[in-house]
Amino acid sequence: MVLAGCASQAEQQAMMEQQAAAQAEARELAVQFQQAERARLEAERSERELREQLAIIQREREAAEAAREEAEQRAEERARQAAVLQQQQMAAERARMAQAEEERIAAMERQLAEYEARISRREQANARLREAITAAEELLQMLATEQSKYDNVDANGQTAEPLQKALISELESRKDRLVREAQSLSN
Repeated sequence: MVLAGCASQAEQQAMMEQQAAAQAEARELAVQFQQAERARLEAERSERELREQLAIIQREREAAEAAREEAEQRAEERARQAAVLQQQQMAAERARMAQAEEERIAAMERQLAEYEARISRREQANARLREAITAAEELLQMLATEQSKYDNVDANGQTAEPLQKALISELESRKDRLVREAQSLSN
């Protein structure tokens, strides 16, 4: 029995050692499990953080894309407005140039009308002067005729043929009037 007791004690000792080893192994497994659980939780946390960062990056990318599209649209709108403004400015410039050309043509037409009026007045003045010259020539002929009447006078100093004083006066008046008209037209 001593042997049996020894054997039993040795068995007990072995069992205790086995239990201690099993407990140590269980503790180590528990520690490993806890470490594995912490690692899993850390991995999940890291994965969540990565997903959150990816979501943030995706939102930022989408926001950047939306901002880029909006900027492109604004740039296109500004370009369109600039093109419209340029067309309006060009149309306004063409209209201004056309207006200036019309004004220049109108001024030239007015100037031409003034020149034509001057020419007409000069022509009228020249016509009056020609008439005055004709009247003066008639007056000279009349005066020469009247002068010849003085060659044939009676004893009282009267001309045998009556003098045409009224006709001479009328010719002088006509000549003077025509000269005045010509002068007023040439001014």
